[in-house]
Amino acid sequence: MGEAVQRVFVPSVTEEDGGTIGLGCFSSEETAWQVLRAFLKKSEQMLLTNCSVVVWDIDIVGEEAMTVLSTMECKDCPVCGRRTFWIDVDNFSALCHGNACSAWIEENTIDPEIIDCGWPTIRFLKQNKSIEEAVESLFRLGDRLKSVGEERMDETAAESMIDESTSD
Repeated sequence: MGEAVQRVFVPSVTEEDGGTIGLGCFSSEETAWQVLRAFLKKSEQMLLTNCSVVVWDIDIVGEEAMTVLSTMECKDCPVCGRRTFWIDVDNFSALCHGNACSAWIEENTIDPEIIDCGWPTIRFLKQNKSIEEAVESLFRLGDRLKSVGEERMDETAAESMIDESTSD
């Protein structure tokens, strides 16, 4: 007979109207995160406001049985403009889960006074003094991309955009 499950991991999302959608109940934290990330890739198809992963300890009465591992809020992505930019409000980081975007913001791992942001598509990386400055850097990048329009950007134009962004 297998070992009894001592805790479960429950990912969920909250809709704009306040309804909560549970995405399952898992014995592994890794599986709960995989399910949540897969769901967030489709988040622009729904009106979502936030999501969380909660741990429930089995056979414990009261609120001590529940621990919130992470809570994230959904915003419009500063680069692609879709509502797929998920911000972890506990450990500040943000990631766009939209197809082909993946814009991100996070605290620097070496210097906590620096906020890094980037857009992998053109290998854009910028260090900033504040979260607001990082968001503004990504908005400026998004504005530049929109101004290019529907034309396909060649490598030289992409490198020029990177150079302009790093000199801001």
